[in-house]
Amino acid sequence: MFNQIKEIALKALLYEVAATPKPGLVDRNGNGAHKDMDYFTFMDSTISLQTYFEEIGLKIKEIYHNTDKVLLNATHVFDKIKLLGINAEFKMLHATKGVNTHKGAIYSLGLLVSAACEIELIYGLENVIALDRIDILTRRVSEYIFPNLASEFNHGGQYKNYGVKQFIELGLLGARGEAASGFYHAKAVGLPEFEKCIVSGMSLNDSLIHALLKIITVLEDSNVIGRSNQNILYQSQNKAIHVLELGGMQTAEGIKAMENYCKWCVCENISHGGSADMLVITIFLYLVKNNF
Repeated sequence: MFNQIKEIALKALLYEVAATPKPGLVDRNGNGAHKDMDYFTFMDSTISLQTYFEEIGLKIKEIYHNTDKVLLNATHVFDKIKLLGINAEFKMLHATKGVNTHKGAIYSLGLLVSAACEIELIYGLENVIALDRIDILTRRVSEYIFPNLASEFNHGGQYKNYGVKQFIELGLLGARGEAASGFYHAKAVGLPEFEKCIVSGMSLNDSLIHALLKIITVLEDSNVIGRSNQNILYQSQNKAIHVLELGGMQTAEGIKAMENYCKWCVCENISHGGSADMLVITIFLYLVKNNF
C-alpha cells in the first residue's frame, strides 16, 4: 500500500499543474507570472520527487521496526523524516536547474505522506472509514508540527523565506501554521468545494479550478504577499470571489472574468503558490479518501 500512497502523491502534483487556467500560476496555457519555469519544469520536478515519497515509506518502516504497533511520538517521527525533505529540495533544484517549483509541496505533501504511511502501517488505511481517514491524517500532521511551531519561528532568522519574514513582520504563520492546523484550508475549504463540483457533474479540470479559486478567496497566501503585499492579495481575493459569483468555469461570463483575472495576475506579478500547495493537498486528501 505504500506504493499506492506514493502514486497518489505524484498524481496530486501532476493534477495541480495540469489544471488550467490558473491565475498567475504555471499551467497548460503558459507560465503565468513566472519567467523561470514552465509546464515541463514541473514535470521534471515531479519525477525527481518520486524517490522522496519512497524514502518516506522506507523511513517509517525503519522507525517502527521491532516496536509495538502503536503510533510513536509525533515529534520523534517528524525529526526522522525532516532530513528527507531537505534532501528532496536538493534533488528538485538539481532537476529544475535551480528553480523552486515544489518547495512548499515537498514540505506539506511530505508530512501527509508520512502520516499516511504511519496509519497504513499501524491500522491499514482500508480499515479506516473514509471520512475518518482524512481526520486522522490531518490530525497526525498537526501533531508533527504544532508542539514546535513557536520555537521554529523564534529561531527562524537563519531561514530566508517568506514564511519567517512574514511571521516577524506581520504575525502570519504561513505553511508551518497551515500544517499545524491540519491543513485547514485544504480540508475545510478546498476539499468540500472540489467534492461539490465533482458531484454536480463538472469536469475534473474545472472542479480543480473552482477548488483553487475557493482557497484563494480565504488563504493569506505568503507567496502573493512576498512577491507584492497584503493589499494586492486582498484585491486578488476579491477578483477570485467575482469569478465564482459569475459562475466560474461553468458560464461564459465566469470564463471571461477568469481570463481577465489571469491577465491581471501576470501584470501584477502575482502567483498564488500557497494556494496551489493547498490544492495539491486537497487532491491528495480526496484520493486517499476515495482510493482505499
